[in-house]
Amino acid sequence: MLTVIEKLLVLQDRDRRIAQLKTERARIPEQVAAAEQRLKGESSHLDLLRDQAKHIEADRKKLEIDAESKRAQIAKYRSQLTQIKSNTEYQALLKEIAKVEEEIDEIETHELEIMERGDQLQPAVKTEQGTLKESMAKVEADRAELQKRAAMVEQELAQMQAERQKLAQEVESDALNRYERLMRSKNDFAVVPIRNGNCGGCHLNIPPQLAHNAKHGTDLTSCDYCGRILYWQPE
Repeated sequence: MLTVIEKLLVLQDRDRRIAQLKTERARIPEQVAAAEQRLKGESSHLDLLRDQAKHIEADRKKLEIDAESKRAQIAKYRSQLTQIKSNTEYQALLKEIAKVEEEIDEIETHELEIMERGDQLQPAVKTEQGTLKESMAKVEADRAELQKRAAMVEQELAQMQAERQKLAQEVESDALNRYERLMRSKNDFAVVPIRNGNCGGCHLNIPPQLAHNAKHGTDLTSCDYCGRILYWQPE
């Protein structure tokens, strides 16, 4: 194998690792944002449940006040009964008292229904509080782990880029320029092996003379179809 091919293969390995690290670095903020968005959704759900519980309690208190007001009204009516002389007025006031008592029964029934709804909601609130607490702890742990991973990625990336710069300086300029043009256009490999008579990049069949040049030649050999630099890989 030509020495320049060996150098380009090492350089290609570093370039591919650098690309992987950059992709991973770009994904880390997205992963953090996704975790925080899930947490925000759970928090919103808990807020909704709490709001429902507050509305239920407010409705219950309003009904309680209404019932007390009507009880006070009945007490007033009963005090008036002792002052009434007419039997007709007395019976009319008794009917009014009965009517208000029915209204109180309706209010109390409604109040019981609301209290039941509140009792049914409380377990859901507690469950959601527990879930949110667990999610917050997990998000914090994930964030810490991702920050740690980001630091490691930055460290390795700096190392790979330094190695890459040094390796590039050791490659003849024409070969380096050719290699870098291919890496920009292909976005995967610039230097590929010949496998079973096929180009390792485009996988098309290589003419025998081209394969012979890659195996025995002293210059870089390119695939006629995709332009990638070829090297001979023993079967």
